[in-house]
Amino acid sequence: NQRSYMGGKNSKAKKESQKKVEIKPAVKTEKPKESKVPVQPPKVQENIPTKGNAFIVFASSEPNSFCSSMKNTIVDSIKKAGYAVEISDLYEMKFFGCLDKSDFTKLEDPDYFKPQAEQTAANRRNFLTYSAEVKKEHEKVKACDIMIFVFPLYWWGFPGIMKNWIDRILSMGFAYGAQGAATLKGKKAMILYSTGGTKNDHEASGMEVAAHKMMHQGVFAFCGITPLKPFVAYHVPWVDDAVRKKYLEEVAQIMLNIDKREE
Repeated sequence: NQRSYMGGKNSKAKKESQKKVEIKPAVKTEKPKESKVPVQPPKVQENIPTKGNAFIVFASSEPNSFCSSMKNTIVDSIKKAGYAVEISDLYEMKFFGCLDKSDFTKLEDPDYFKPQAEQTAANRRNFLTYSAEVKKEHEKVKACDIMIFVFPLYWWGFPGIMKNWIDRILSMGFAYGAQGAATLKGKKAMILYSTGGTKNDHEASGMEVAAHKMMHQGVFAFCGITPLKPFVAYHVPWVDDAVRKKYLEEVAQIMLNIDKREE
């Protein structure tokens, strides 16, 4: 009996040991697929406007002229100084119209055109009866902190197309007069121009003093605008490229430090 018992026990254990142990295969874990799109670093905005708005009124009909190079230098440098830039390129805009009835959508007196009376009437109507062209330029002027006029000197003054702009946009009731007295107060303006004459020619003839007085006192100060010291590129058609380059370098430095420009 004891043998039978022991034999039965061993037999059972043997059978148990012979059972195959099922080994489950390891679960394969796939590596996460790498994105084919490269991770872009955050963009760093350069020259974010922080100082204010600069409005450039530009009058040169030739894109390759020295005046055009001067304008391009101004744009690049004043942006680096922290200003947002708006430009009115008068020839590109074909801003040829003179101050006349077409600047208004409604006339106070259709039978007798008096510019200042019509400008004053348009201002009373909240500027709504100005033409779209005039209203657009008014908005540029109102939005800016500094106006920069770039042009070749014609007959001791602004080119005709720029004089048209002044006549039409710096209008009574908007830029000067009882209604417009405060509109442009606190804004600054600067002129930068090229000329064929030498510095000695301009000083000896009184041309420079006369031109600057007309522009500074006759236009800017009259409208409550603070005029800054002008920049003149002399004798441009006859100087060599080295001198022209020096002029542009001076312009760049002026714009980079425009907040320190003396009056």
